[in-house]
Formats: sequence, C-alpha cells, structure tokens
Amino acid sequence: MEDKSSMLKVQSFLKNLSTVYGLLSGAKLYRLSLRGGRYDRRSNLKRNKIATPFGLAMTCKHNECVCINKRGFTLIETIMVMVIVAILAVVVVDRNPFDAIKLRSAARKVAGDIRYVQKLAISNQTRAGIVFNGNYGYSVYPNINDLATFAQSPGDTCSTNGANQFVVDFRTGNCSNYSGVTLTAPATDPIAFNSLGTPVDNDGNAIIGDQSVTVTYNGSQQISVEAGTGRVSMP
Repeated sequence: MEDKSSMLKVQSFLKNLSTVYGLLSGAKLYRLSLRGGRYDRRSNLKRNKIATPFGLAMTCKHNECVCINKRGFTLIETIMVMVIVAILAVVVVDRNPFDAIKLRSAARKVAGDIRYVQKLAISNQTRAGIVFNGNYGYSVYPNINDLATFAQSPGDTCSTNGANQFVVDFRTGNCSNYSGVTLTAPATDPIAFNSLGTPVDNDGNAIIGDQSVTVTYNGSQQISVEAGTGRVSMP
C-alpha cells in the first residue's frame, strides 16, 4: 500500500512538472488577472506570454522571462482623444452654438427688410424708408415724408403689429424667435431710398459713405448699405 501511495505521489509530481515545463517552453499562454493575482490559461495561442498590469508583457522561453514595456496609444485611441479635445474646445469657445444661429437669422431678417424697402421705393416711384424704433425694432414706410402711413406687412409674423402694418418689435411674442436681439441704427437714421434705389437722406440727397446697422445677441453682426448702389450685404 505504501508503495502504491508513493507511486501516485510520483505520478502527480511528474504531471505537475510537465505542466510547468509546458509553461516555460512556450507551449501555452497565461495572462495575469488583476483579481487575486492568478493566471488565466489560454491554450489556443502557441506563444508563451504573460500580460501584466501597467502595459508590461512578460515573455518566457527556455526558463528565462523578459518583461517588455508595451505602454503607448493606438491610432484609434489617439483619434478619439483628438475628437474629445475638439468637442471640448467648441464648448469652451462657444458655449451655445444656437446663439450664433439666432444672431445670424436676425441679421438676415433685418437685411431682407432693408432690401424690401429699396424695392418698395423703386416699384412705387417714391422715397421709401425704414425708421428704427430705439434698439428693439423698426417701422417701414412707403413714403418717408409721411410717417403716419405704414407699409403693409409682407406676411411675416414678425413683420406686423397686428393691424397689417409693417412694424417689427423684437420684444413682442410675434418675434419670439428673435427675443433678446437688439439693434444699433446708423448715424443717418432713417435709411431711405429714392425711386432709383439710391440711399438718400430725408431731403432726398444722396448719402455719402456706406451706412451700417449692427445686430447684437451674445455677439454682433454688421449689415452694410452701400452708398450709390444701395447694395445690402453682410460679411
């Protein structure tokens, strides 16, 4: 009985020795687990590598093990970092990109209404004009010499005072899309055009120098009215 027990112990020892030899000879792959420090056996790979924490890989062959530092970033990781940094930069520089959209939209409306006044003057062969009401809106007149008669609203909900008169007030509910927008009128307020579409003053004299209107909402956008031609533009 003792001989049989001794024989089993020898067989078990030889079996364990064979397993250790397989590890050292490069036949199996073992990975170091962070939980409990145990080795998780992977028998599908033929190279003997032991992956350790902090990016170190241990390669064993012929009873010698070498730690290789594999720390670094892959191309995908680098691209992801660049994307995240770009997004953060946009958020920091412009915390609300919709503010810029709102400002641009309001500037386009004001520029379009100034062009409308010019067309109104040409089609009616009168001196039409747009008069700014403080820094919150403006009114359009088919004849700048008759401020009691407003131009008819072109149909835009923000271009009427409820009586089909062309009056814009950014403070009202009709212009809720532009709430908070303010205007800075040109020094030659009002802006008027003669029957040829040329910018003129109240006396009908051609304006010398370009006129500009500044639209403001967490930033500013300038609208220019070119002297002589009356061309309305935004940078």
